Amino acid sequence: MRILLGIGLLLGAALLQVTLVTRITLLQGSADLVLLVLISWMLQPGNQPNWKWGLPPGLILGYASALPDWVLLAGYVAAAGICQALKQRIWQGKLLALFSATLACTLAVHVVTLSYLFLSSHPIDALEAFNLITVPSMLLNLILVLPVHGIIGEVTKLIAPRERPA
Repeated sequence: MRILLGIGLLLGAALLQVTLVTRITLLQGSADLVLLVLISWMLQPGNQPNWKWGLPPGLILGYASALPDWVLLAGYVAAAGICQALKQRIWQGKLLALFSATLACTLAVHVVTLSYLFLSSHPIDALEAFNLITVPSMLLNLILVLPVHGIIGEVTKLIAPRERPA
């Protein structure tokens, strides 16, 4: 049940991402709602974080993006791996894990994407891309991560409550 709920939440976030969230920009950066849902889902109590959770959002957004599928797939798998490592290491500091996962995962997805664009001979200035795209995206993601985490937590409690030990 939890797997279906997680994939459904990621699909819903992808629809909102493609249609609505990309219209809200700060400089050239926009929030990544799918990434925030992925982070919030993986850091929920009762969920076992695994790098495989990066596969569905990577495939969904890879299909919807002009980038090759493997670029976003690699970015989201890296982000899921970062969440897995953070939940195992920082398990008591929930807000610390949430904010550090948001920063690290946003940076990972942007580094993979910008590296591909740089290597595919698109003229990009790395410092300018960092200042105009990555930093504003990090700020928007940090602003939205708490509401998204709260919504994901409430949906998880309603639809798939934690199993109580016998």
